[in-house]
Amino acid sequence: MRFVQSEPGEDPIVVESYFAASPARVFAAWTEPDAIVKWFGKAPNSLISASIDLRPGGLWHFVMSRDGDRSVGFEGRYLEVKPAEKLVFSWAHLIEHANGERETTPYSRVDVTFAPKGRGTALRLVHSAVRSEDARRGIGGGWEAAVASLHSLFDSAEATPG
Repeated sequence: MRFVQSEPGEDPIVVESYFAASPARVFAAWTEPDAIVKWFGKAPNSLISASIDLRPGGLWHFVMSRDGDRSVGFEGRYLEVKPAEKLVFSWAHLIEHANGERETTPYSRVDVTFAPKGRGTALRLVHSAVRSEDARRGIGGGWEAAVASLHSLFDSAEATPG
């Protein structure tokens, strides 16, 4: 199944999917660090850690890799938080060096809505303002893989959040 609805490289990147779970459970999978580390990234368990301050203005920070010299991940700030309905946040790729220097891509914006549909949830994600076509292609592929992993999390016998 294809989740990215926009053409590769287009702005914005549009992702849609249906989950046979309540909006509250799908929202929790997006906002609870223990759940996020299981599904976010190009493969299940791609993250080392996730920290979340779930409130407007709150920061989020995901780490994909870390060695003695640097860590690589993503960060942003929540712009809007409506439990079980909507998340809006800024997004940047981040490299943090051991000496305290930081490198980030320009910040983009992610809007995620969680709408009741039948006995489940229709999820719609719009990732906009990504400056380069190459970056949009990479991010689109990342969202495609991440949503597939999120489906695996809900489809597994393992307890899901919420």
